[in-house]
Amino acid sequence: MSLDTEKDDLFDLQIILSKIGKVAGYVKVFSLDDNIALDVQNEFSNELKSAKGVWIEFEILPTVSIFTINDIMSFFNEKIDEDCEIIFKTTINENMPENKVKCKILFTGLV
Repeated sequence: MSLDTEKDDLFDLQIILSKIGKVAGYVKVFSLDDNIALDVQNEFSNELKSAKGVWIEFEILPTVSIFTINDIMSFFNEKIDEDCEIIFKTTINENMPENKVKCKILFTGLV
């Protein structure tokens, strides 16, 4: 990881953490065979409704289609408030099990 990438990540995190309110963070490994959007809705419905900032990082194998991540992000965009700021990134993790995606989510500005 380059120094510029680390600075960008820190800047993005500062933007999300600047939202006033409670913070909730989660790390979950989802199976690509499951309906990830439904899993997210079931587990994080309260956070999705009230977050003012969301930072999401996906860890995937290089063989995972970026369309899968796009589908998940489309779901997030539909469920959160239009004023909520979302920052996301995708990183390659060669050690992820096949057909899995690790999702790190930070919700900020919760009431």
